[in-house]
Amino acid sequence: MRLPKAMTAITLALAATLLTTGCMPGSKPEREQAAAGGGAPGKPDERAPVIATVEAQVSHAGHVVPLKVELFGPRRDQGFVTVNVRVTNLTPEGQGSSLGWQINDAFAGSTRSVGGKQSFSGVYLLDRKNHKQYLVARNANEEFLASTNLNAVFVKPQQAAELFATFGAPPADVTAVDLAIPQIPVFENVPLG
Repeated sequence: MRLPKAMTAITLALAATLLTTGCMPGSKPEREQAAAGGGAPGKPDERAPVIATVEAQVSHAGHVVPLKVELFGPRRDQGFVTVNVRVTNLTPEGQGSSLGWQINDAFAGSTRSVGGKQSFSGVYLLDRKNHKQYLVARNANEEFLASTNLNAVFVKPQQAAELFATFGAPPADVTAVDLAIPQIPVFENVPLG
C-alpha cells in the first residue's frame, strides 16, 4: 500500500523535526546538548573510539586559543553519516578569558546561522573517489543537523565540548573520506564505519 505524497512529506518533515529537536529515542533534549557544549547524538559509550587527533589555534577576541580536536570514528546509519568531535581548550588554567573560549562561529565557515544560533555547519566531507563534497544536512525548516546555539557555548581552559554534524552518506563503495573543519587541519582518509 502506498501512502499519498502529502502524507509521506508530513512523515519526513516530522522525522526531521524530531531528530533536530532531540526527541528521538536515546537523544538528549536541545537544552541539555547546549549545556554539554553543543551536544552530540548518542551517549559517549555508544560512539566509536577516537581515531585521530589534531592540534590547532583559533582567534578569539584578539587572542589565540590553542585547541585539541579529537575525531570519533564516524558511522553510517540509514543513509546518513554522523561525525562527532571533542574540542579541548588547551589554554593553561588561569589564563585567557574567565568565561573561556566562546565557540560562536569558529566552525561555521561561510554558512549562515539559522535563527541567530551559530552551528557546527561549515564542516564537510570530501569523497576523493567520486570527487564530491558532502555538506551538513538540513531539516525541513532549513536548520542544520549539527550542534547549534554555539554562541552560548563557552569552553574554559583545560575543558572540552563535544560537537556533531550529520551528512548524507556517500555511496556504499566509499570506505574513507576527508573531514574538513574550518580553521582546523584536515582529517584525511577517515574510515567510514
